[in-house]
Amino acid sequence: MLARPGNGGSHTTLTAAGRNLSVKPIARSRRVRAIGLTTKMASLLCLAALFGSSGCGGSSPSPPPPPHLPPLSSSKLGPHILGAPNNAGASTILDACPRVAKWVAPYAGIDLAISSYKSRCPGGIVILRVYVPSSMAAYSATNDPAASANDFWNKMSTQGLSAAGPASQIDWLEGPNELDNLPNWYSDPNTANWVAMFWSSLADLMHSAGYNPLVGSLVGGQPSPATVFSPVAAAMKSKAYKWGWSYHSYTFGATTSLSTEAAYALYYRQIRDQNGLAGIPLVVSEGGYLTPSSTGWQGQLSNDQYLSWLKWFDGQLKQDPEVPGFTIFQVGNTTDWQSFDLTPLAQELANYLTSGS
Repeated sequence: MLARPGNGGSHTTLTAAGRNLSVKPIARSRRVRAIGLTTKMASLLCLAALFGSSGCGGSSPSPPPPPHLPPLSSSKLGPHILGAPNNAGASTILDACPRVAKWVAPYAGIDLAISSYKSRCPGGIVILRVYVPSSMAAYSATNDPAASANDFWNKMSTQGLSAAGPASQIDWLEGPNELDNLPNWYSDPNTANWVAMFWSSLADLMHSAGYNPLVGSLVGGQPSPATVFSPVAAAMKSKAYKWGWSYHSYTFGATTSLSTEAAYALYYRQIRDQNGLAGIPLVVSEGGYLTPSSTGWQGQLSNDQYLSWLKWFDGQLKQDPEVPGFTIFQVGNTTDWQSFDLTPLAQELANYLTSGS
C-alpha cells in the first residue's frame, strides 16, 4: 500500500526536499467510494425490481389479472364438429363460447380442442361421439344384448375414446348413432326391448369408466309411435347415476310452423311427454336443414334464411328446460357432408351467439 492510516484515523505526513507532503489514507478513501457505489447499485436494483416481480423491503405486488374470458352464450345453439378439431369454421364459432359443442372421434388433436374450449368457456358442455362404422359393428336382435354392448364398448375404445382426453372433460358420451350399428327398432316393440337391454348394459360400462351416458341418438321423427321408446326410458330411469338422451332435430322446409315441425324438429317433445322424461336431460346432438335426398342447406337456403330458422328453433329450445343445447350438423367436413357445412355461415352464427340477435 502507498500509505496507511495513522493513529486515530489521521493521515501520515512525510518530508521530502524540505516540504511537507500530506498523503491521505488511500485504503479508507477506496472503502468510502466502494460503499457509495454499493448504495447506488442497490438503488438501481430496487428501481429495477419495482418493474419486476417484487419491490425493495416490502411485499411483492399482486400478479396481473387473468385474461378476460368471454361469457357463455345465452343461446342453445352450438357446433357439431367434423374433420379437423381446429378447422376454421369451428374455431370461429367456438370463439363465441357456445354453451354446447360436439366432437366426433377419432381425429388427431381432439383432446386439445376440447380442453381449450373448456378452459376458455367455463360451463360449456361437451358431447362426444366415437365413430364406429357399421362395417366394424352391426348387431341384430338375435345377438345377446349385453355381449353386444360390451363388444361395442371395446370398439369405442379402439376407435379413439381415450384420445379425446380424460372423462372429466366430457360431459356426455354417445353410443351407436341412429341405426348405424343397431337393428331397426323404431316401430317394433320386441326389438325395442332388445335395444333397452343393450343400452342398459352400455350405459353401465360408460358410467363405470367415468362418463355420463347419452342414450338414443334418435332419428328425427322416430320412433313411431313415440311410446316405442318406453322400454329404453324405463331401463334408464332405474339407474341411480346421471344419464340423458339425445335426439336429432331436422327440418325439411325450414318452416316456423309448430304443427309441421312437431313431426320432425320438435318431435322430441312427444317422446318426452309420452315416456315420462320430463326433467331428464335431453341433448339435441344433431340436426339442421335436410332435403328429401339427404343433402343440407347449401344450395337450398341463403345464409339469412338458414340463420333465421336457427334463431326460431333456438327460441323453441329455450322453452324446454330439459334441453341444454343443440349441436348443428355440421362444421368442418368439406367432402361427403359439404352441403351441410356451416363454415360459410360461421361468422354470422358467432355474431348471433355473442349478441343474441
